[in-house]
Amino acid sequence: MDNKSYDYQKEIKILVNLSSLISSSLDINDVLNNALFCVEKFIDAEVSSIFEVDPEKEELFFRLSRGPGSDLIKEFRLRMGEGIAGWVAQTGTPLICPDTAQDPRFCPRFDELSGCTTRSIICVPLKHKDQLLGVLEVLNKKGGGKFNDDDLEMLTILGNQIGIALENARLYQRLEEKLSFTVEELNLTEKRLKQAKRLAALGKLSQGVAHEVRNPLLIIGGFAHRLQKQLPPDHPAQEMLVAILGAAEKLKGLVREIETLATLPEPNLKPANPAELLRRVLNDHAAALQQQEIEVRLQIPADFPPVPLDERLIDRALSHLISNAREAMPRGGRLEVALALDLAGVQIILNDTGAGISHADLPYIFDPFFSSKPDGTGMGLATVHRIVADHQGKIQISSGVGEGTEVRIWLPR
Repeated sequence: MDNKSYDYQKEIKILVNLSSLISSSLDINDVLNNALFCVEKFIDAEVSSIFEVDPEKEELFFRLSRGPGSDLIKEFRLRMGEGIAGWVAQTGTPLICPDTAQDPRFCPRFDELSGCTTRSIICVPLKHKDQLLGVLEVLNKKGGGKFNDDDLEMLTILGNQIGIALENARLYQRLEEKLSFTVEELNLTEKRLKQAKRLAALGKLSQGVAHEVRNPLLIIGGFAHRLQKQLPPDHPAQEMLVAILGAAEKLKGLVREIETLATLPEPNLKPANPAELLRRVLNDHAAALQQQEIEVRLQIPADFPPVPLDERLIDRALSHLISNAREAMPRGGRLEVALALDLAGVQIILNDTGAGISHADLPYIFDPFFSSKPDGTGMGLATVHRIVADHQGKIQISSGVGEGTEVRIWLPR
């Protein structure tokens, strides 16, 4: 058997091994590590590296490197056209550099960082469907030998295989990221669904409670009023009657809020300008905000498009949120209000510098009857949540004690 026949058999064996190794995993690092192992074995190289293209920065970065000093150059980057690898990436042309000391394209920074001495280089582009993905580079023939045209030809063939593997691994990585995002979205949707069911159950319970409380409350209030009129003003019972009537009025207010939440109408969606609506609501609160020395900063992009919404209901929701912000800043502060647009909807963002909400309370702030305020009924944010949900929108509140509060409402376009 002649040497040429032996070389062909060796090449075929290497290609078969490479195909088997790079198809044995879809993890991009495993794929490339297996590929470089085959390259080193066939080319007898001391060091091998794969650079990947960063199209945004027009640079090459190390995707993987094997050999002495590899760990020291992981963060190293090359501009397109810089060094042997940069030249190959820019021109798309395979290259043998037999003596780096005589080639002006050679970049010595690698050696300075790694402590290695580069004598010779073979570098080939990695492509997939004529798109440059990166470059494959090997350094220094083992035993002090020279790279030749056969090495270059074989490395080019191997590079084509590695380019396909690199693209497949990248596609798989993107698929995994999308799948992870989808699972996260499903978990979030499930959480929102559970919250919606809980709020619906609480709403029904609240409506029943309000119905049962209304009549006894009217009787208590009526008798207390009659006693108050019949007894002399200086009678000792007058003080207790005032307390009874005050509590009755508070309960009446709570019943009204429960009934309001339970009887909220379905949104009558019509195209409306959220920028004009937001300005109108802020104008309604302008005097109170100014009196409390609350600075208002409004950020609204020009030519904001109309969005289908029920102006009356969204007005109610925004008005409650602004009232909450005012209550959180009794000694003044800053309220930032902004509108933002994305492909699917519009965001209304309110940021205040108030007292904030504790992290322990955040999961329950939309529940009816839950309130961190001493005299709060806990129905306000439940109503806001219901209005936003009925618009097929989303509301998210981020806060912390002493950190202020951010409210984000998203409504579909």
